Amino acid sequence: MQENFVVVIADVRGSRKMGLDERYEGQLFLKSAIIQVNEDYDDRIEAPFMITRGDEFQGVLRDMQSALNSIFEFERLLFPLRLRYGIGRGAIQRMGSDIPIEMDGPAFHRASSALNEVKKKKQFIAFNTDIPEVDGLINTIFALLSAIRARWNDVTFERYWKYKELGTFKKVADLEKVSTQAVWDSMNNMRVMDVLDAEQRLHDFFSRVDTGLDLIHR
Repeated sequence: MQENFVVVIADVRGSRKMGLDERYEGQLFLKSAIIQVNEDYDDRIEAPFMITRGDEFQGVLRDMQSALNSIFEFERLLFPLRLRYGIGRGAIQRMGSDIPIEMDGPAFHRASSALNEVKKKKQFIAFNTDIPEVDGLINTIFALLSAIRARWNDVTFERYWKYKELGTFKKVADLEKVSTQAVWDSMNNMRVMDVLDAEQRLHDFFSRVDTGLDLIHR
């Protein structure tokens, strides 16, 4: 059976509207984040993330869970830059060394197609596993998450990441030196816990995919 990999292709939203200085600073910011993610996911990366042109970068991972986690880390490291992601799952072909620009294959084609869909629909992420039932489920969930997150301000994003790291409202409140009730109220009003619950369910689903869910292996 041919081994499947997960290709992530991403670019920075609105980069063409940036001034030269802003664009240059953004690329330095992006390079720093790429170094960090490559280090953090070294044991799950098949081909390291690298800038392939302008504000676009690519990487190849060995499983869906790691791809999802790397995307969340890029989002945290690069905020307030907003990125778009296309994720493709499938076979890859190596044409040289283990870097994305010297690889090709169905996983790359699907990732590129997914990114084009993201741009057309003005969302932030799309998956293409070549299984319509799976892609429809995953992408519908992410479309709903995008609609919720579009209402978030900087404070909400910061609390979302702090909660993911610390695990309780009280720890977030102590770090910010505000009341636990204030943190709970703001996160509840912005449906942060609903987003975190959906993300966990996606992780659980991807875990089944990575361990050989029959639906994926047609």
